[in-house]
Amino acid sequence: MTATAQLRLVTPTEARAPLVPDAQIINLTIESDEKLLLTVVDAAHRLGIGRTLMYELLDAGEIASVHIGRLHKVPVEALQDFIERRRDAARGA
Repeated sequence: MTATAQLRLVTPTEARAPLVPDAQIINLTIESDEKLLLTVVDAAHRLGIGRTLMYELLDAGEIASVHIGRLHKVPVEALQDFIERRRDAARGA
């Protein structure tokens, strides 16, 4: 998803000008990075845990992952599923 916004830069002055000149307009494009697959380190960072614990959870099958060539990737949905399972277990479901 890409969004474009216009920002007006205004410098403080003694007297307020009624209009900001167009020369002070900056067009800013913001792109959100919505990856479907994360690296193990990125997935651990999102969960707020260390890389080693993340690998332990992956090896134990607690969090699903996929291999693409030599790369070990974690689907974003796998993190959401893991959190939901942990919540359900904490509720006693």
